[in-house]
Amino acid sequence: MKNHFLSLLFIYSLVLGSTVRTFASLERGQEIYSQICVTCHGPNLDGGIGPSLVDAYWKHGDTSEAIMRAISKGINGTEMIAYEYVYSEEDRQAVTDFILDKQEGNRQTLRSFYARDYFKGKRLTPELFDSVESSSQEILPENFLYTKRAFDGLLRGQSKLYIKQAGKYRFEVNLHGRTSIWLNGEEMHYTDVDKSKDSYSSKQFHLDAGIHDLEVLHEEPTGHSMRFNARLRKVGGGYWMLTGKSLEGNTPKIVRPGTEAKVVRKWIEGLPPRTLLVLLPNQVMVAYDSASGQVVKAWKSALVNQTPSLDNRSQNQSVAKGQEIAVAAGTVLEGHEFNLLHYETQGDSVLISSLVDGVSQNFTISPQGTDSFTVSLH
Repeated sequence: MKNHFLSLLFIYSLVLGSTVRTFASLERGQEIYSQICVTCHGPNLDGGIGPSLVDAYWKHGDTSEAIMRAISKGINGTEMIAYEYVYSEEDRQAVTDFILDKQEGNRQTLRSFYARDYFKGKRLTPELFDSVESSSQEILPENFLYTKRAFDGLLRGQSKLYIKQAGKYRFEVNLHGRTSIWLNGEEMHYTDVDKSKDSYSSKQFHLDAGIHDLEVLHEEPTGHSMRFNARLRKVGGGYWMLTGKSLEGNTPKIVRPGTEAKVVRKWIEGLPPRTLLVLLPNQVMVAYDSASGQVVKAWKSALVNQTPSLDNRSQNQSVAKGQEIAVAAGTVLEGHEFNLLHYETQGDSVLISSLVDGVSQNFTISPQGTDSFTVSLH
């Protein structure tokens, strides 16, 4: 019963990990996020240099413990440094609480597979699945339930459902095979295409804002891929998908200039690894190497074909595209040792602050005309 034990241990850890988030903690978390995290993860937590903190994909885990660990220890091979010696444990927990408070939809998803024989002729219930060992279990970073191709068995998905707005909800499920969905220990949906429609059940229900226990139990005939799909819909509002597919192989993201300046930090072949790509509203892009204090290149009519932050979503490297501006390269800051402090967008310009030989120096990159830029030292 090893897998059964792991399942119970996982569910127990979810309950243990759901900390009480106070207003003071959330306020402090937002304060720290606005000072530090916003640079990489965006003002709305939807990503930038770093990944989104509010979408369905959590490569390093989306429990309170996992988020706290990432903040404290950092992520090797990324721009995410360890903050355990920068902020107190209380402050790091406050940032964790702030991130968790922004979640909506399916999180902390455990997928288990089971052989068919034990379930033949039996009503699908969580208790039935608890009474038999699963053939495999996996915590899914995507938070979408899916199966491998030609899967032959039953699927059980257990997760936490984050609800921001109280209201009426319902599950929308396509009729394929048999499906039972449970919410906070109560069955809210049941369909079995081999049974009379009189036996079907699909309830509309009220959910308070907060975190709820969700279980999806499903069986269908073996096919090329799983045909079952389900979503949770707020009556009169939006919805969250409960099923989907692995995010491996997604196409790269195209980052274009907008009405305000942007900064992209992705490794581009042929440019130094600490380069900042500054996209200005006049469609000019400036490559500034923060490790040498130099503008190394610039383009007009520019964009970035950006490999997403998630590993293995694309086999392509990030690419800077545009018409290269001649004689754009040059020294901005003179010195021997350079350390980037921070940067921030200011309307159509970007302010960059660095330590040069231990002395703080600031400059601004701004658009000039329709196809150039200026650098202003402060």
